[in-house]
Amino acid sequence: MRPPTFKRILGGCSNIVTGLGELRNKVGDAHGQGPRPVKPSPRHAEFAVNLAGTMAAFLIATLEVRKNP
Repeated sequence: MRPPTFKRILGGCSNIVTGLGELRNKVGDAHGQGPRPVKPSPRHAEFAVNLAGTMAAFLIATLEVRKNP
């Protein structure tokens, strides 16, 4: 059972993943830029990349723990 604090943190992480997906759809080039393209500043791009990397590392570590308890 997870303590409430971890549950809150994991809920926030879920919001981060959702936000990164939305950011990719709006700012990335996979769906086209539309008539008024948006370009993130370097600090925003670095922030998004670091969040994505941290989330990926956590998910992989969680998978490993579940595979080898």
